[in-house]
Amino acid sequence: MTIQEAGKRLASAGVDLSRVDKAAYLAAKAKINPILQKAGMTAGWTSGGAGSFDPEHPYPGTLRTDSGDIDIMIDPQELLQKFPADIEQWNAASDKPMGPKAMANALSDPAKKAKLQMSASKAALADYMTTNGMDTDPGTLTVHYTAGGKSYSIDLIVRPRAGWSLHTHDFSQDVGMRGGDLWNEIYPALAKVSSQKQIVDPKTGETKGNFQFSPDHGLVDRETGQVVASGAEKDKIAQFLIGPEASARDISSLSGIKKALQRYPEKWKAVEKFYPAPAVQEGTREWFRFIMDHLQ
Repeated sequence: MTIQEAGKRLASAGVDLSRVDKAAYLAAKAKINPILQKAGMTAGWTSGGAGSFDPEHPYPGTLRTDSGDIDIMIDPQELLQKFPADIEQWNAASDKPMGPKAMANALSDPAKKAKLQMSASKAALADYMTTNGMDTDPGTLTVHYTAGGKSYSIDLIVRPRAGWSLHTHDFSQDVGMRGGDLWNEIYPALAKVSSQKQIVDPKTGETKGNFQFSPDHGLVDRETGQVVASGAEKDKIAQFLIGPEASARDISSLSGIKKALQRYPEKWKAVEKFYPAPAVQEGTREWFRFIMDHLQ
């Protein structure tokens, strides 16, 4: 089955991608994880829909039968340590190398140098994976994995280890849930309504809470930039976003959040718009009202 939601690089190259079921996931992990471990890498395998197939997933009972791709988490500090690539050698071998002056300017800027170092280390990891039989794009870190005559898309995602749990979701109730539904929409909305005070962005005029949610770092103080609760403290994040009785699992699914917010109507009001409208049963008063509204 060709998919569109993942593996865009492979799909655009004409690769017919198959969806990942549990058997394919476990087989891929059995092949790829030893390669990463040989390089001294401890990867995260419980992210996304495919990750819910993992025996070590903290929220058992997934309803998923397949997923578009596999997301493997790679810690950036570990990547830099295990693959300390030479920036200038990487640049010389790249498709569009920087000129000497541009390179010198970039190396003199700590932030730009760090970004270049990460790109060089990613390319080194991709080369290592490819050498070990896993064709990997050096820019996107997308692995073209093949097994049993089928092609699959696997993404090596560089994200701080402390944030991995924020991408581990509970699929025991919400089979079609997407991670982005949580950390792009619902978590930020709850962070705003749960903030101690509201501040106005001087650039946009938009009112924001003094706390914001980061999918990499967790709960962050917008004014100081300090991490208040990292992804490793998911229970603490849940208690802030919802209430003192909330747990990490409560905020790991759409259904869990909705149930936990029953005691907090104001917070539910802030996120209700992100939930699909309930189906209207034919023949009910609501059904006739819906019909009449669309005939006017």
